[in-house]
Amino acid sequence: MQEVAQRPGSGKLSGNTLRKILAVVLGVVAGNVAFFLVGMAADRIYPTPPEMLDPQTPEATALRVEAAEANGLLLVLLGSVLGGLVGGVVGARAAREKMIPIAIGALLSLWGFYSLYVFYPARLWFPVGLLVSFPLFSYLGGLATTWSQEKAAGGGPQSAGGP
Repeated sequence: MQEVAQRPGSGKLSGNTLRKILAVVLGVVAGNVAFFLVGMAADRIYPTPPEMLDPQTPEATALRVEAAEANGLLLVLLGSVLGGLVGGVVGARAAREKMIPIAIGALLSLWGFYSLYVFYPARLWFPVGLLVSFPLFSYLGGLATTWSQEKAAGGGPQSAGGP
C-alpha cells in the first residue's frame, strides 16, 4: 500500500480558499443590500396598508399578496436583477474567478424559494422571476467583471492588434 503524502498545512484553509469564501459572503451581502434597497423604494411607491403588515398569520400574508400591485412586484423583481448584478460584480472582483458569481446567485435564489412559499399559488410569476433573475444576473455581472479585468490586464479579446 502506498501512503499518501500530506501537504503542509493540509488541515488549514489556503489564502485562495478564504478569499473565495469571503467573496461569496461579500457578494451575497451586497446583492441583498441592493435587493432590499429597491424593495424599500417599491414599498414607498406602493405602500402596504397598515392592516396587512402582520406577517404572523397565513391569512394576513395571503391578503397582502393578493393586494400587492403588479407594478410594485415588478420593482422588487428589478431589485433582484440589480441585486444579482451587484452580488456577481462584487464576488467576481473579490475572488477574481468566474465561478464565484454562480454560488452567489444560488444563495440569493433562496429568496426565490421563500417567495415561492409565500406567493404560491396567487402570483407564481414572481417567485419564478426571482429564481431566474438572481442566478442569471449574478453570472452576467461576474462575467462582465472578469471580462473587464482581463481586458484591463491586457488579456482581453481585443488586446491583440489594438489601435
